[in-house]
Amino acid sequence: MVVRASSLAEAARRLLRGDDCIIEVPSNCLSGARGIALQINDELPQLLNEPQIKLSTADSQVRIYSNDELLASVGGDEPDIAVCWIPILEEEFENVWDDFRQIISDLLIAGYPGCIDCAGPAATEPWDEQSRRDEI
Repeated sequence: MVVRASSLAEAARRLLRGDDCIIEVPSNCLSGARGIALQINDELPQLLNEPQIKLSTADSQVRIYSNDELLASVGGDEPDIAVCWIPILEEEFENVWDDFRQIISDLLIAGYPGCIDCAGPAATEPWDEQSRRDEI
């Protein structure tokens, strides 16, 4: 669980640092994703555009893109090593989605990405996706 939490936090940080982000979600997550986009818009007024929300064809996968580059994937098949990947079982999806939304909210409330050390020590260290995948 700790490995998943750190990967979810990295995915959230990538979303909040990204430009022209797209959050691709299944239909049952559209409302929550719109809430994330609105909170990002409220908390990060320096952004010109809040993240776009797009409907995914996968039932239990969330993908985050920035400038058409895949940054993070919650669920789904294993992507390229440059992508922050959080593997999950289908039955875990709703709980993991709720955790992910909470992490994003917590980071925004703390002032991320414009704050110093508000995202914890892991946020300032280079992300090692291979080590995370090996732990999983």
